[in-house]
Amino acid sequence: MPLIRLTDVPPTLLTWDPVPLELAREWCTALLANMPLRMSPSFMNFMQAEVRGAGITDTAEWIWLAKEFHAAGFTPKEWLQLTEDVLTDFRATPGYSASNDEYVPNGLITLAVGTNVANGGMIRLQAHHWIPWLQRTRAGETSLSVVTEMLKAHWGESATVIPFGEFTLCSL
Repeated sequence: MPLIRLTDVPPTLLTWDPVPLELAREWCTALLANMPLRMSPSFMNFMQAEVRGAGITDTAEWIWLAKEFHAAGFTPKEWLQLTEDVLTDFRATPGYSASNDEYVPNGLITLAVGTNVANGGMIRLQAHHWIPWLQRTRAGETSLSVVTEMLKAHWGESATVIPFGEFTLCSL
């Protein structure tokens, strides 16, 4: 999986194109509800003010995540539901369990880790792993049931780890 340092972001990856502006605003609202990064409280307040004021952000991680899931066919609401359902399992969130030693890796979850990430780490979902969830929930299955089933099949598998300050370079 190719990685790119956040300091080396090509200008073409800092735009919302081809995501339409109104849809980009919906993505920002969803991302605000479940921020894909652990941030300091002051930066979280800044992001909230930016999204609530302008309705959009130019934060690379948010743009890349939204474009990746958009390209895979997800709506912002579907991404938010998926993320919230994955986070219902304490094993999926390093730092939220009583100890990081309790974290169980899962092949469907990518970890972004670093010394300045609050709670020791964060999860990052990759769209291509979750297309079966999208298909099944659109066919009428319950989101949480599908998430539980999909995660169950992959507990104990090695998780991809992305160092803090880097991000996956997805093909958009």
